[in-house]
Order: sequence, then C-alpha cells, then structure tokens
Amino acid sequence: MRRVVGYVILCIIVILTEGCSSDASEISDIALDTAVAIDYDQKSKQYTFTTFCVLPSNSSQEKTGAFTKWITSETGSTLLEAGKKMRAHAGKNVIFQHNKFFIIGEDAARYSLYEVVDYLTRKREFRITSYLIISKGQASSKLKFKTESGDIISDDLLGQIRNNKLLGQSSPIILKDFVNLYANPHRGFVTASLVVNPSQTKIKDVLVLSGGAVIYKERLVGWLDGKDIVVVNILSNKKIWRNLEFPENIKSKSDFDFTSIFHVINSEIQSEFRNGMPVMKVIMKFNVTVESVNQNIDVTNSEVIKQMEEAATEHMEQALKNSLDHFQRDLKVDILGFSDILIQHQPTGWKTIQKEWENIYPNVPIEIHASVIIDKAGMTTSIGGAH
Repeated sequence: MRRVVGYVILCIIVILTEGCSSDASEISDIALDTAVAIDYDQKSKQYTFTTFCVLPSNSSQEKTGAFTKWITSETGSTLLEAGKKMRAHAGKNVIFQHNKFFIIGEDAARYSLYEVVDYLTRKREFRITSYLIISKGQASSKLKFKTESGDIISDDLLGQIRNNKLLGQSSPIILKDFVNLYANPHRGFVTASLVVNPSQTKIKDVLVLSGGAVIYKERLVGWLDGKDIVVVNILSNKKIWRNLEFPENIKSKSDFDFTSIFHVINSEIQSEFRNGMPVMKVIMKFNVTVESVNQNIDVTNSEVIKQMEEAATEHMEQALKNSLDHFQRDLKVDILGFSDILIQHQPTGWKTIQKEWENIYPNVPIEIHASVIIDKAGMTTSIGGAH
C-alpha cells in the first residue's frame, strides 16, 4: 500500500514540474498592457485601438525585473474589430489585467463616446478600476511621448494622480465611477484631461494631467482649466478635498500681497425653493497657512490677520463665483450635481421642474458663503520682502 501511495505522489510531482517548466518557457510570449488609447476618425468612421505594453524579461543575462516597452495599434470599423485585429497581429499574448488607464481621444469622446464606454464595460478582461481620461487631440500619439520622470507612462500618470492633492487641478475618475455618472440625464460631470506641456527641465514636451473634460449626454462637450477643476473638487469631491491643499495668491485692501495654502474644513451645497424655483447655497470653510508676504509686516497683529482673512474670503468667494458662472452661463451643464441634491432634498419641488431642468439650470440663483481662518502665519512674527 505504501508503494502505491508513493507512486501516486511521485506522479503528481512529475506532472506539477512539467507544468511549471512549460509556463516558465512561455513568459517570452506575454505582453502586459498598462495603458490603452482609443481614437475615432469621424470622416472614415474608423476606430483605432492602441495598447502600451511592457514585456517581462526571461533572460538570465538581463536584469531581474527589467521591462521592454512595446506599442501596437490596429484600426477597424468597430472597436471590437480593431481590438481583435490588434491581438491577432500582435505576435504576443496581450494581458489586460494590469491595465491602469484608458485614454480616449478627443474625436472619439465627442462623436462616439457611447460606443467606447459600451465596449469597455462589456469586455470582462478590462478592469473597471482603471482610470478613464480624455486626451486633447489624438490619444494614440500620447503613448509615444517620453515622461519627464523617465518612468513608463502608466506609472508616471499614477504618480501625478497621487500628487494631485498638492494643486487639485485634475479630476481623475475610474471607469466604474465614469459609468455611474455617465447615464444620468440631468447632470454632467468631469474627468481628467491629458495634455502636452513643455518640460520645465528638459527641451521636450511631456504629458500632464491638467484641467478636465466635461461629459454631458454621453459625449464630450467642453474643457475646464485647472482653476475650475479646483472648484469642482472642493464642492463635489469629498475624497479629494479632505486631503487637498492648494495655493492662492491674494491681494489685500491694504496694498500688500500674500501667498497662502488653503485647506478645506467643510464643503456643503444646500437647496431650497422660493416662489416655485430652486435656489442653491454654497457654504465653504477654509483653514489657511500664510507662506509669503511681499512686505515686512507683523503677522501676529490681530488687525493684520483680520485683513488677511477678509481678503482671502473675498478672493475665494470671487473664485467660486467665476467658476460657477462659467458652468452655468457658458457650458450650461450641471457639473456639480445640483439636480442630485434637489432630487434628494427637494423631491416634491424637483418633480415640478425636472422636465425643464436643462433650461432652468443656467438661471438658478447661487448664494456663495465662504469663511477663512488663518491657522498659521509662518515661523516668524514678521515675514516678507523689502518695501
């Protein structure tokens, strides 16, 4: 009996050993996708599917963990066709489980976003936790850019997302959240935009996540700059504003300028109906750290602190007003989800206006109330430059 058991165990070991060696020899056939670019040509009605992959090293002569970058692309009358042609002609087994980004070209976002989102959500091999961002211009060309950090594009962009709390001028969202917002007929939303900027340290252009793409009624309708995205983040994205610290340059009534770092204490949007029409209230509270002043002043003086707090409050109220006016008057898109707030808190009133919301929203009164408390004013009692 013992001999039989021993023989069975030996057979199992042989089978497992053969499986391991087979898998190890096939690593050279694998390509790990980390970013996908999708473009659409409105004239030819053709899609382009491009993948940015890394090839794991299986050579003992190469450094452990070394990767080779590899980009491949194909076109087709549908995304399904383009994707299948890419895989058929790749010469590698492309694995999408490591994907971090779906980069959608501007034309695809304007003219065929529904088809793109439908394709991405139907394919089980795509991760719903990947970020979906919109590229100004063609998406596939962005995959060919070198990053300023020298890292592969997906890791560099992930680093930018982690560091977004330093400025708050981007609004990256994952595919799952994109889809949840995408189907709402009453409101728009913002996702991150990918742009090309000149490098500050090298003679070349680099990729930067800056500003945002406005999505409404299943397509791209416009762009926001970084300042507008800060307002979007502090009013509607609690995951970001709890950790967000952003700088502002402020001019006081006493003719001195100072730079401060703002941190959101509380962000709230309230609603009510007056004479049958909705009114929104934006309430913001900030802590502020003064970083620099352009004059030698005593920053411990209560009057100076009061002046600075008043100036900072007026500055933020004006910044909020400018962005909200842009959302209402220019874009005419409910980016902040006022409709969601009315549905939740004013259900009876909402039912009377929901069919006309698109026409009502641009004229909804918005009351802005901001308050600023200077928490810190540097390490010294007097800061600033020469008079």
